[in-house]
Amino acid sequence: MAFDPLILTTSLAVVGVIASMILVLSVKKYPTGNEKMIAIWKAIMEGSNAYLKRQFRTIGIIAVIIAIVIVAAFGGIFSLTYGAEIAFSFLLGVTFSLIAAYIAMYSATNANVRSTAAAETSTYLALKVATLGGGALGLAVISMSLLGLSLLYAAFGDPGVLAGFGFGASLAALFAQLGGGIFTKSADVGADLVGKVEENFPEDDPRNPAAIADNVGDNDLGGMIIGLIVSIILFQGISVYYVTMPLIVRSLGIIATFVGLAVAIFEKKFKNPIKPTRDGLLVASVVAAILMFIATWYVFGPSGVTPGGSALAAYALYGCMVSGLAAGLLIVLYTEYYTGSGAKSVITIAERSKSGPALTIMSGTAVGMISSGLPVITVAITLLISFALGEQFAVLAKINDTFLGGVYGTTMATMGMLSTAGIVLTMDGLGPIVDNAGGIAEMSGAPDEVRERIEPLDTLGNTTKALTKGYAMGSAALASLLLFQAFVLEVARYQAKITDLTSITSAQATLLGTKLSSLGSALALNHPDVVIGALIGAMLPFVFSGTAINAVSVGAYRMVEEVRRQFREIPGLREGTAKPNYAAAVDISTRTALRLMVVPGAIPVVAPIVVGVFLGWAAVGALVVGATLSAIPLAIMMMWGGAAMDNAKKYVEAGHFGGKNTETHAATVVGDTVGDPWKDTAGPSLHILIKLLNTISLVFIPLFLAALILL
Repeated sequence: MAFDPLILTTSLAVVGVIASMILVLSVKKYPTGNEKMIAIWKAIMEGSNAYLKRQFRTIGIIAVIIAIVIVAAFGGIFSLTYGAEIAFSFLLGVTFSLIAAYIAMYSATNANVRSTAAAETSTYLALKVATLGGGALGLAVISMSLLGLSLLYAAFGDPGVLAGFGFGASLAALFAQLGGGIFTKSADVGADLVGKVEENFPEDDPRNPAAIADNVGDNDLGGMIIGLIVSIILFQGISVYYVTMPLIVRSLGIIATFVGLAVAIFEKKFKNPIKPTRDGLLVASVVAAILMFIATWYVFGPSGVTPGGSALAAYALYGCMVSGLAAGLLIVLYTEYYTGSGAKSVITIAERSKSGPALTIMSGTAVGMISSGLPVITVAITLLISFALGEQFAVLAKINDTFLGGVYGTTMATMGMLSTAGIVLTMDGLGPIVDNAGGIAEMSGAPDEVRERIEPLDTLGNTTKALTKGYAMGSAALASLLLFQAFVLEVARYQAKITDLTSITSAQATLLGTKLSSLGSALALNHPDVVIGALIGAMLPFVFSGTAINAVSVGAYRMVEEVRRQFREIPGLREGTAKPNYAAAVDISTRTALRLMVVPGAIPVVAPIVVGVFLGWAAVGALVVGATLSAIPLAIMMMWGGAAMDNAKKYVEAGHFGGKNTETHAATVVGDTVGDPWKDTAGPSLHILIKLLNTISLVFIPLFLAALILL
């Protein structure tokens, strides 16, 4: 018996949002610790809320301006109604993204002090509280994106409108990531350079004026959207199940996340604190694989609800999903291999630091560069496998165009990788929580046994954050072919003047195929506009990363000067008999982040529009491809190289190679300050940059086509 897939996806999305709220409330049941812990926690929470409000206001103003531009642009090409629909979906994407960010911040700031207090009992309990807080983040993000897409598809069913949602969600996420990264790394680098190197203070020493600002900043959807867009263009009119299969797979991922979270929360026996969440990810992957097989068999099997179904067709499409799922798990293993607390690369960096910071930075950079090889090769193999299986699926399911079947195969491979996004994001949410927990323990003067129980969790946070960022970059890489094909398909649709895919005729379908086959010549490398677009695209991730890192350096410079000023001008601060002015340091990070996040955030918005208006749609397509090809290895280099240098510092702080307050330790601190803006500001923003470039290119295709005619 057939069912409405949107009822399933919407229902599970709502359940996921409710579960996220339940996790937030469950965290609040744990004690908040002693008065000193509570005082520090309140300072962190107040600073976080104040910063978030100012950031949301800035993003809101930018979003409204862009929405007005969208209405005006599309009103001059199609109709004000269509422009209003895209502007609405854009603002909805911004809103959903900001709501998810607020839930993440609220969850993190409520879990951090409770994780510190839980460490008075055991490391397990501290990790459990942090996992509950991280779970609220993971469920909120995947559930709200699924809910927004399900509602928009039910209401409009138009790829352009869905692209508007992706544009808004990615734009808000980029500004949030940039702003949070600039904020926290300005404070972190400033705190380390003065506190650790000049004053020999421990991490998060309460005498350090930048300590609270650092802890405030530590609390900082595109694949599914593109998958749905491609499915609509390819299969609208054949079967609703072809179109909504990406949503079905992602909704089943919510169930897998529930099971994975349960494993991570209740596993009590472990030597390495990454084991419970890693086991949760493995179990979630198994559950996702089982559920995907059931769904694929039900939809495409011999007795499935779609025409032309067969056992072999179901196996072929399922193979696409499994290839993506396996690629995600391999990237997790690669992350631990290069950045784990006991990884050979990390120990090598720490050992070479005995010869000074130059070799620390050189070794960390080398690790980052080398580490880009395995994930890129894995993604390439996955693309080949999923495309070939997709072509076989098209033959077996009696779909005329095998190439489009290959595109659909890569779509479902991407969905397979993203099926475990909830538990991976949970692991990411652990990072800021355990970072804050360690900071609160240090600043409140908690007993040594409490700090010893939390210390392994701090190293765990570095690894899980690197893991999540690598996973996100891997999904963006896996979706690269898919993203480009979505762009080409949309160009063909607009050229064929097909604005309503819900009632496409056979003549329109034939015209769409003709237009699609003729677009290949326009993308040939012997066209100067295509080469120019590719060059500009390859350059963008470097300019973007440079402006983001420079923003951190500006903020860190100001923070260093402020911390030095307070040590000079506040009597007794260095001795611990006077309190620092934390508010001044928080204000420096806030003003720096909000002012300097605008330029790098504007790059991916302005670049494709300018290129598209003056050089045409083909140049924009080449720009997106060029940006993707350069961003993937650059992001992995920065994220994993930075994480390796950070954990090398922690390896020395654990007592190896002389331990704290040595020249070796000072060298690793310098290396960490270089790697910090790599791994927490520029690097993790690049996968959002790729998705934003693609979604904004999709949204403004009519503008590019109209401008090309006028020129």
